[in-house]
Amino acid sequence: MKKQTSLDPDNIAALQKQFFHSLTLGTGRTMLLMKAYPAVDFSKELIAAATKNLAFDPQCEGSRADYLFRLIKRSRQKDLIINVLLRKLKTRKRGDYDLNQLCDLAVLFYKDGIVRAKEVLIQRFEKSFHADFDACGEAQILQLDGLHGLFRLAEDIGKRPLDERENWENRWLVENFQEENKSLNVLLELSKAAKNNSFIQNYFELIRGAEPFTSSARIKMPPYTVNEVEEIIHNQRPRAFFNRARIQKMTVAEIEQVARNFLETRDDAKKFKYLQFFYATKFPFSYAPLLKIARGKIDFQTRAVQHAVLALSHLNGANIRALALKKFTTVRIPWVYLRLLVSNYQHGDADMLLEIMSRSKNADELHLFVSGLIAIYEANPGADCKAPLELMYHNMNCGLHRRELVELLFENGVLSDEILPELAYDSEDRIRKFYRYVQRERARL
Repeated sequence: MKKQTSLDPDNIAALQKQFFHSLTLGTGRTMLLMKAYPAVDFSKELIAAATKNLAFDPQCEGSRADYLFRLIKRSRQKDLIINVLLRKLKTRKRGDYDLNQLCDLAVLFYKDGIVRAKEVLIQRFEKSFHADFDACGEAQILQLDGLHGLFRLAEDIGKRPLDERENWENRWLVENFQEENKSLNVLLELSKAAKNNSFIQNYFELIRGAEPFTSSARIKMPPYTVNEVEEIIHNQRPRAFFNRARIQKMTVAEIEQVARNFLETRDDAKKFKYLQFFYATKFPFSYAPLLKIARGKIDFQTRAVQHAVLALSHLNGANIRALALKKFTTVRIPWVYLRLLVSNYQHGDADMLLEIMSRSKNADELHLFVSGLIAIYEANPGADCKAPLELMYHNMNCGLHRRELVELLFENGVLSDEILPELAYDSEDRIRKFYRYVQRERARL
């Protein structure tokens, strides 16, 4: 990264804006900026990003605490930032994902020698029992104090009245702790402690009475029969749910029979359900009925148009492409129709994709395009993927999809020297691992 020759107020403000944009995305450009401009104060931006989990989907991506901690530790304002964040953790009332991130940071601060971070974390956990405070800190206390931390949680929860205590049933947390501490028999240790502590006994009974979490072992699923497909179509649920792998194991004759059933039904609700079946396998007859539905008015209740487009994504045809081009010019954010290009992409379409994505007014609108964009370039590899994928990389705050973007750029030989060094410091662990893979591959060549 090339340094600017001067750091006047305008340059500093521009760098801080660029830094926060990268923080919002979760890309490693943040670390490169800190290394290139050690004198610039990024503390305000780091505090904002630590206080609010900026991931597109925090439930799926989880906390960005590790990513933020590496940046905070490098900052010249490290002590100031830590003091502010611990104060915010102690007083913050609401925001599950934001609080979880602050709690994770408190654990990292403690492990880095900030002893009072543990006290703040415990104090905030104890506020979880107040009506106006969201619960937080349980998993992090277990990280810091192990079995003694579990006893602390058990005693505090066990003190609650029975009707309130039931809201704190968290056997999954105990089972996760057991998985991470295989040398312990966690339930046995809890039962021993319960003999001398009635509050822990209350908690132990609460946990013991809950259904244990069981992960279903992977088993080989047989193909659907036509009758099983029909049962799914005719049930009372508004939408059908199919296992893609089971559909793909069906015979050609069985798939053709399902298609005939689709063509014969006069019930629109059932007809729309069949569309989800044909996203997993190619429709075997004329696609005209699918195209008719795709041309209809979008209804987000039935999702008929979306499912018809997904079914058409397997099929090539001039009128399918014509529908895509029409919608691209008449709909401002035509993400629903993007997959019509999966089997109908042509050289030069990259410019058109750039134009429709540039209409997005925010990261949420841009994110609507990402799965369709990835599907297009997985089916149509080539160097012209570079500009659309890079536009998405530089403007979308979804770490899970960003991994797919950089993998596609690499597979097509267009991963730029500008993006590559950022991957080493990305918020997504799998992207950091991918960076190491790319480095090994380049060294091997």
